[in-house]
Amino acid sequence: MKRTALVLMATVAAVLSHEPPAWYVGDERCPPPKDDGTYSAPYNALDHPNDYPTFNGADKPGWSCSYQRGDGVIVQFGDSRTPQQKWLDLWRGAALRD
Repeated sequence: MKRTALVLMATVAAVLSHEPPAWYVGDERCPPPKDDGTYSAPYNALDHPNDYPTFNGADKPGWSCSYQRGDGVIVQFGDSRTPQQKWLDLWRGAALRD
């Protein structure tokens, strides 16, 4: 089940990375939050390999919501890590390998 969730998150990330930046998306069970400053804007660390996020709100968590459908599929929207955490998780490891 954990592997399924990771594959689903990677697929969603790949699809979202090719679209222009937009606020969060969800569905009827996971309505996205309003852009009221509670959460960071959606952030894709792959787009910023050399730019550690220092913008206003980069230290705020992202919005996320998940649930398991009746057929057992886990639906995941968003990522609750901050943009700074996302960047470090992706690029700190790359820097250590270089």
